[in-house]
Amino acid sequence: MKKRIISLCIAGLMMGTALGGCGLVGPGAEEKAKEKEAAEESASGKVELEFFNQKKEGEAAYNKIIEMFEAENPDIVIKQTAPSDAETVFFTRISTGDIPDIMSIYPCEPAYQAIMDEGVVVDMTGEEFLNRASDAALDYSKYNGKMYCMPFALSSYGFFCNLDMFEEAGLELPQTWEELIQCCDTFKEQGMDTPLIFADKDAGSLGQEGERIIGIIKNDIYKDTESVGLGSGSFLDEDKDWFRVLAEATLQLREYAGDTLAVGRDQATADFVNGKGAMYCTGTYGFTAIQQADPDMNVTMIPIPNPYPGGAQTLPINVDIAVGYSASTEHPEEAKKFIEFLTRPEVNQILADEEGTPTVIKDVEYNIKPLQDMKKQIETGDTFLTVLNFWPAGFRNEWSIYLQTLLTDKDIDAFLSETDRVCKQYYTEEE
Repeated sequence: MKKRIISLCIAGLMMGTALGGCGLVGPGAEEKAKEKEAAEESASGKVELEFFNQKKEGEAAYNKIIEMFEAENPDIVIKQTAPSDAETVFFTRISTGDIPDIMSIYPCEPAYQAIMDEGVVVDMTGEEFLNRASDAALDYSKYNGKMYCMPFALSSYGFFCNLDMFEEAGLELPQTWEELIQCCDTFKEQGMDTPLIFADKDAGSLGQEGERIIGIIKNDIYKDTESVGLGSGSFLDEDKDWFRVLAEATLQLREYAGDTLAVGRDQATADFVNGKGAMYCTGTYGFTAIQQADPDMNVTMIPIPNPYPGGAQTLPINVDIAVGYSASTEHPEEAKKFIEFLTRPEVNQILADEEGTPTVIKDVEYNIKPLQDMKKQIETGDTFLTVLNFWPAGFRNEWSIYLQTLLTDKDIDAFLSETDRVCKQYYTEEE
């Protein structure tokens, strides 16, 4: 079942690109890529490695780090690739055998665990530099007891808040769902049309928000999606009201946000920085764009409160920056040397300062003041690994479409029926 679901997910990401055979890697392309690489190296006299970075927010920081690495290792050239549609490009290349030497991956997610199973990524278990990461990050990043990547940062999700607007309105930062709604009402009463900002034009962004909130509502909701998927009950049932609460909360928040389906991430960031709203819902990774747009903005981040009546407050986290290297690279020692270089505290400090996602590397100072509280909660608070890492590959992508439909037709029962259907589709797939 797993390989079948992974194949469907990757095919969707690649917009119809077919996979070769039963595996993820197609024949021929890898050999051609190696021939091209060998020719380039012969001409330059240096080893050239490609670093495929899926975190475009860190592109500038990595360029600085690469320059430092090349100065220390003049016989090695690192070429960074950081496309906007990184995941689609990544899996397209994996499927055709055009595998980067070094790559950022998401080790907890099923699609990436599939390429670990396929032998695409090297098992680095036992490498000494792994000990530079926190124990928690290492535990989260293990797959079948092995380490296929080096973790560098854990992310979370919440609301960026304009502290100047809160002060002008005489409001404290909300800690509960009721307080969040009260803040929104107060902002509207004081003349702010859209206190909240969302980037719902991209179904992926909306799906990530929904997946994080449903996890806050019930940390182990993946057990219930599997149960419903295998035929036990429905999310229309009164005793399975978690997705109904999510739908109601999602619609309630949009009452304070305007036409969110017309807004993408870049526009949402611009709207927030330009004072169109007081709170912007996104991940910790969103800070880089905010900082670039307005380095002096007085902002902080708070967790999303639990909308479920009487529900506990927990924080969703994910391994957001992790790097591994290809089992097919002709230069494994050089690839490993670059990853080790990234783990050095003085080097990772650059990434932590400029990319901003809370670092897990020991002896690195975290200087991003707006995210300090989130980092403390990540390290010491009541957290859970995001639900995406337990859902079948492709599940969230398809489910996101029905969240968008919910915003349009506001038909909660229809949304719950589609959620049931997606569960049945992904949990009953044959191998």
